[in-house]
Amino acid sequence: MSTTGKEEVLLTSDEVLNKHFTQILEAAREELDDHRESINENTTEIQTNHEFLMQLDAKIDKLASKIEEISLLVKGSSEEKQFKVKALTKREKEVFQALYGLGATKAFITYRELSAHIGISESLIAQYVANIVEKGVPLVKRYSSNRVYINLTQSFREKQAKHCVVGLNTPLSYWVH
Repeated sequence: MSTTGKEEVLLTSDEVLNKHFTQILEAAREELDDHRESINENTTEIQTNHEFLMQLDAKIDKLASKIEEISLLVKGSSEEKQFKVKALTKREKEVFQALYGLGATKAFITYRELSAHIGISESLIAQYVANIVEKGVPLVKRYSSNRVYINLTQSFREKQAKHCVVGLNTPLSYWVH
């Protein structure tokens, strides 16, 4: 009989232990569910904030563009724009032509797009663009999401179309490799 009493005591201890362990696991599960719900709510809030910031960034870019246009109009109205552009090298002319062509259909172009269009590296594109600016070609440059966006100023684009300021009227043999 004493063995039976020990077995009963052991059974009740195991039952108590199982019940206590089940309660602990249930409490941990509830706590984890609460944390998961909090994380999901925070994720949704972060996504909403990100979308809002992206919309705000787009609006700021539009405002910056409008301010730049107004600034150019104010400067342009006070004087007739006389663009004095130093002679460009063959590659600089190639980059300029790509910028001029792509810029006619898009508001801004990235170095990556110019690189893909011409077939040279982005770092070389950046260097050629810097050279072009140094030689007197006015560009509008924007930075967004760690990218550089560029295009010719509208007044220069118009002047180039009318008067070929950059001097791209070169013989076809010049462009043949």
